[in-house]
Amino acid sequence: MSRDEELSEAARSYLHPLKAWLNHADERKTLEGELEKKYMELLKEYDKKCAECEYQKHLTKVLGEQHRKADQELNRLRADTESAPFAFVVIDGDGAIFREDLIALGEEGGGQAAHELHKQLKAYFHDSSSFSNIDNIFVHVVLNMKDLSRTLHDSGVLLPVNDHAALTKFARGFCRAQPLFTFTDVGHGKEQADHKVRKLFEVMERNIQCKRLVLAGCHDNGYATFLESFRGNEKICLLKTTPPAADFRKLSFSWISCPSVFRSDPLPSKRPEPVEALAAPPHDPIIPTTFNPSGDGTNNPPIRASPSATESPRPAASSPQAAESRPGPRQQTSYATVGQTAAAPVINIASQRRPASPRPYYQLNKNDERVDVPLARPDPQVVQALENRKNINGGINLCNRYHLIGHCDIPNCRHYHGERLNAAGMLALRHKVRKTRCNSGLRCRDVSCIYGHHCTNPGSCRYDIDCRFFETHGMDITPTIKVYEDGKREVIP
Repeated sequence: MSRDEELSEAARSYLHPLKAWLNHADERKTLEGELEKKYMELLKEYDKKCAECEYQKHLTKVLGEQHRKADQELNRLRADTESAPFAFVVIDGDGAIFREDLIALGEEGGGQAAHELHKQLKAYFHDSSSFSNIDNIFVHVVLNMKDLSRTLHDSGVLLPVNDHAALTKFARGFCRAQPLFTFTDVGHGKEQADHKVRKLFEVMERNIQCKRLVLAGCHDNGYATFLESFRGNEKICLLKTTPPAADFRKLSFSWISCPSVFRSDPLPSKRPEPVEALAAPPHDPIIPTTFNPSGDGTNNPPIRASPSATESPRPAASSPQAAESRPGPRQQTSYATVGQTAAAPVINIASQRRPASPRPYYQLNKNDERVDVPLARPDPQVVQALENRKNINGGINLCNRYHLIGHCDIPNCRHYHGERLNAAGMLALRHKVRKTRCNSGLRCRDVSCIYGHHCTNPGSCRYDIDCRFFETHGMDITPTIKVYEDGKREVIP
């Protein structure tokens, strides 16, 4: 084999490894490109994660600082609320009435009432571990000053010798004695006091610093309905003055009372004078009024003396309502002559069936408001005798409940009981009592209530805003429903 052939054969033996090497070089280059691409992708992802990490670190720092400040603010607020807790007492002064002996003292009485109320409230709060840190006690009294002052004098709670501005002076002394005690006179207007009391109550119920909220309004069933939405709220407490209205029995709030500051019984009616000596005029002999033996107080009218004529007694009225339904007889006699007759009456011996006693009831109009049963016109002489009563028997006035309802539940009542009035006297007394406004107003549902509930001339009252029943002006006094004491209703045709 020639030398050239040998070299050519040797070159061919390296050709295959060379091709293999070249192929490996291409594969390596491709792999290097892929690795470089993957590396760049990972590098970008790494940079992104690093940026996110830095952001999270910054955010954590910011949130941590905010959280620290929020904790500081929360602790400060907690400290503030715990360091300045207060109790708020809101009083409907038209029904929760201060004691008359304190009111009669004016500013001095107001100061005494404020100090005594503050002392008793503070003692009550400190007796409970939950409210022992309460030092500030706000008391807000809301009322119609003019109407209440007039009612106090008309009812005889404040005597005529007392200053008619006594309530105003009392309020001034009350506010001066305790800097957190306030009187607000809402003036005339239906339900003005109720509206203000409820708004104050709602605002303080939401106030976190108000740890104890006390309402004095147990005379009004409307507040019981209002309180239904606050059931279970342990910060609420009720201040008892007069006996609570019926709907308050359904509520589960705690009660407190302060009889040394507030009246514990409703205002009495207007104190008229009993008829004790209604002497007949010296001229024209008159046969004294004959007494009806039925015992219901109905008397026959007096008649002029005549040799041939006397008058038969009328059928007896069986109840005060019946006595109201007709004009009262003319009274010309005294208590001493009642039951005596100057001549024998002509007695009708025919069988007469005694009418059944009418069931007590009250009336409502179409708006479910109380409408008073009309009264017959009273005898002017009997009315005058009642007005003159203050000059008799030391000025002691009649007890309205005793003479009109038939009984008096007030211990040691200072008003005149004694001999019962006859029908004419009861009618005159009913007229006088009707001039005193019922504390429950148009919402009154007491079948035996003897007080007035609205103006007798709501469409044309000559007293205008000075009328005691000004807020009822414009109401409809047409009765549409009779409501009996057992709750049954009867439509009035």
